[in-house]
Amino acid sequence: MEDPSNQTDILSTDIKEGAGTSRTHRRFHKPLLIITVIIAVVFAVLIVFNVLTRPFDKTQNTYSTFTVEQGDDMKSVSAGLEKAGFIGSARAFRLTSSLILKSDFKPGTYYLSPSMDSVSIAKALTLGNVTTDGFIIPDGFTLSQTFSSLARDGFGDEDAFLRAAGDPYLKEIDFIGSDINGPQQVEGFLMPGTYRIDTEADEIMIIVTMLDSFSHFFNEDYQARADELGLSVREVVVIASMIEKETSIKSEKPMISSVIHNRINLGIIAPEDVPEIPLCSPGQDSIIAALYPSEDENIYYVLSDKLDGTHVFTSDEAEYKSLLDAYNAAKAAREEELDKKQSGAEDQDDNAADQSEASQKSSEEE
Repeated sequence: MEDPSNQTDILSTDIKEGAGTSRTHRRFHKPLLIITVIIAVVFAVLIVFNVLTRPFDKTQNTYSTFTVEQGDDMKSVSAGLEKAGFIGSARAFRLTSSLILKSDFKPGTYYLSPSMDSVSIAKALTLGNVTTDGFIIPDGFTLSQTFSSLARDGFGDEDAFLRAAGDPYLKEIDFIGSDINGPQQVEGFLMPGTYRIDTEADEIMIIVTMLDSFSHFFNEDYQARADELGLSVREVVVIASMIEKETSIKSEKPMISSVIHNRINLGIIAPEDVPEIPLCSPGQDSIIAALYPSEDENIYYVLSDKLDGTHVFTSDEAEYKSLLDAYNAAKAAREEELDKKQSGAEDQDDNAADQSEASQKSSEEE
């Protein structure tokens, strides 16, 4: 039989060891709790920042002008952006801009879109569309938008650009060809991007520089892929321009491309229904998507009823109609909500004006 006193010693030792383990646990528990709180806070900040900076309307992938006048402050610019429909909240835009920008907005006229996120808009207004020795052409600009932007920023005359774009000499460039006449022969091939160029360069030199940029991008591998698909370079750019107009979401572009290719291959889109001239100058992602569509059998896509600019894809006509109905219903509901919001804001302005007028009248009577 074991000595009871020995068992007491063992029990005492176990209790001491347990107490030591408990103290060790407490020492590690506090730093772990702090780290967990920090991670949670960072995660929450990222979520809030994502909400504040997301595009106002990804479904509106078209550009229009917005002017910042000399002396405009952030508050007036933000209010103007909200009123013009480029952003959803002037207050959220001011908060975002104050957090990420280190300089004021530059005066000028800009091409903006509701599909741009707040950070992109803020950077555009801060940096301008002109570099210190060059210019920037965004993805999706048309010929007219490109020449208007260049003329506005002092790189030439818009009419002179149009005349230069229609020069028959440019037909000697392989991908331009002889099928299209006039300025539209270069539509789609003025490669978007940042250009640094001598300010003394004339209109034809600038156009040739942009066409040369496209030529360098569309390399031998892309040409071989176009040949494999049985498409000319112009046809690739046409499809890419259709993709560019449909979505600004990079991950969706190969799927949009697949629908277009499938519809053409199945005869759903007749050859004469495909645009002869590109709709705009597509960016690199859209051109690559036109060459490398995703491998699926979808022939329909429709904007999601989440109204976040994403699309839903299907190969079934009945499902497509159902998805379209859902999108239209969601869009109508949002427009009604915005109308109510606008009406409420106008009522508040009217009330404020009435109160101001009444106050002034009372003051005069006194």
